[in-house]
Amino acid sequence: MTYKSQSRPVFSVLVVGCGLSGLASALALAQAGHHVTVFERSDKLQEIGAGIQLSPNATRQLQHWGVLEEVLKYADRPEAGTFRSYRGNVLSQSPPVSDQELVSEAPYLVIHRADLLRALLSGTGKHGIEIKLGSEVKEIDFNKPSLRLSTGEVYEADLILGADGERSRCRGSLLGRADPPYSPGDVVYRISVPTKDITEDHRAWDLKRRSSVNFWMGSGGHVVSYLIQHDMLNIVLVYADGASGKVMYGPQRADLEEFRSKISDWDPVLHELINVEGSVCTKWTLFQIHELAQWRHESGRFVLIGDAAHAILPCLAQGAAQAFEDAGVLGAIFSEPVGRDQIPDALRVFEEVRRPRASDVRHRTLDQKAMFALADGPDQEGRDAKLRAGADRDLFRWLWEYDAAESGREAWKAFTGTT
Repeated sequence: MTYKSQSRPVFSVLVVGCGLSGLASALALAQAGHHVTVFERSDKLQEIGAGIQLSPNATRQLQHWGVLEEVLKYADRPEAGTFRSYRGNVLSQSPPVSDQELVSEAPYLVIHRADLLRALLSGTGKHGIEIKLGSEVKEIDFNKPSLRLSTGEVYEADLILGADGERSRCRGSLLGRADPPYSPGDVVYRISVPTKDITEDHRAWDLKRRSSVNFWMGSGGHVVSYLIQHDMLNIVLVYADGASGKVMYGPQRADLEEFRSKISDWDPVLHELINVEGSVCTKWTLFQIHELAQWRHESGRFVLIGDAAHAILPCLAQGAAQAFEDAGVLGAIFSEPVGRDQIPDALRVFEEVRRPRASDVRHRTLDQKAMFALADGPDQEGRDAKLRAGADRDLFRWLWEYDAAESGREAWKAFTGTT
């Protein structure tokens, strides 16, 4: 999508953090005509993790920014989705990844995180986005606003975005206190399974034969699987391990038998996948942050975005999507005529649009996590009956049909009284 050209000031924007959130916001604001500089403290860009799901509310924004075609070079487009009991019984064809009513305008994709980052980077050159690697931000002056790097260099701008993730230093600076993420006691096990040796007589042949997103639900957690990079099955277990376990920031090698012990009586297909030669298991702790009363500084020249503002658990596959929605709303607002003295109003409108939506997604994610992890019994039987009846369709419609850019554009027009 190309936003219509209108007479307006061109702003200087500084973005702290060059992950998915920072890059997406940089693309959205640069496409709207503004000058964007991104600061990243690491010397090189890399995404921790492997697979990521991109629902239509995310890919719709990639279309707006003109990078979806690049993403499609690396992504798989699932043909089917299933919710299964932990024993392997298919309960419903969800998530509805191939339902043309929901995905005809914007696809549901699965992709390796590094490939997604690469695709976003491909759009930075044509928009003149400057990326400064090895640039650690030591101090933020929220009122000027400006950044001071560890080298002593100072950069001033019209507005600053804090996009430095769940362990955000920007968030701590904004709140005036340490605000680390917390673990609700959940861990993730991920097994990367090469598919080259999965043949037609293998139990997992159907998982290799066609791209699909598959969930298994059992007491204490759930497993999801999908193809990435066309030749690797990404198998992820989210499991309630209790708050007493060792905290692990980022993936660390784990023993396959440890994974197996968590799903000892689950679907034999999963156990066959564990046995595939070359399978590698990693493990890490899941974190989220407390809901913030405000994402903006009172000066109206700084705002948190992405995981720095609303890090959530992955049980609805909405982490990146919510960051992209932030970027979509910001880009749409700042593509409209916004005066320099209206920047505080623009950031307030942004937060008024995004914070309720992000909060709703957070709570629905927690509901989904609890629903996935039910033990055998009446509650589980009720859940299964609802899934068979298609009761989850309204959730996916609400989630996937949202157009962040349209929401931002309409909110700003409502604020200014324009049509």
